[in-house]
Amino acid sequence: MRKDAIENRQRIEQQAKMMFERDGVDQVSMNQIAKALNIGMGTLYRHFEDKSALCYALVNNDSAQLLADLDAIQSQNDDVQTIFTQAIDTFLQFKTDHRELLHCIEMSQSKSDFRQTPLFQALHHYFYQLMDRGENEQQLTFQVDTLLNTLATQSYIFQLEERQLTNVELRDQLVALFLN
Repeated sequence: MRKDAIENRQRIEQQAKMMFERDGVDQVSMNQIAKALNIGMGTLYRHFEDKSALCYALVNNDSAQLLADLDAIQSQNDDVQTIFTQAIDTFLQFKTDHRELLHCIEMSQSKSDFRQTPLFQALHHYFYQLMDRGENEQQLTFQVDTLLNTLATQSYIFQLEERQLTNVELRDQLVALFLN
């Protein structure tokens, strides 16, 4: 990618992040972002096919730190339950911090499926390795799929708002369900 294209992309991401934090993801349109940057819609869409792609880029910018934090938890502990508990806490905090962005991504009608993204695949691999106790591969894959689907944004919001669970209560339920 050319240097000016990289700079344009970074400017778009910075402007979107600022506007999303100030006004909320749902309240900001791609047109508003383009106008704020004084760029054409073509320039904006050349970098991001839709708002969910822009939201994914913002989440992806922070996902390396999430994965590093998860790896650090695993390297500092030997007990699977401790690792799982701390990993869920870390992931729930990430979801809390990126809730609106993740909701936009997961609710998108675009062709891409969040489960096909590198972030989802990395999380799946992490929890698969953590929960692997020698069960059959299909069963373990199903368990990890179920865990991550339970933590999908729509389900997560339902647990917080409808079931009135806190992150700690949700974490405790997941530990009981998946490790006991």
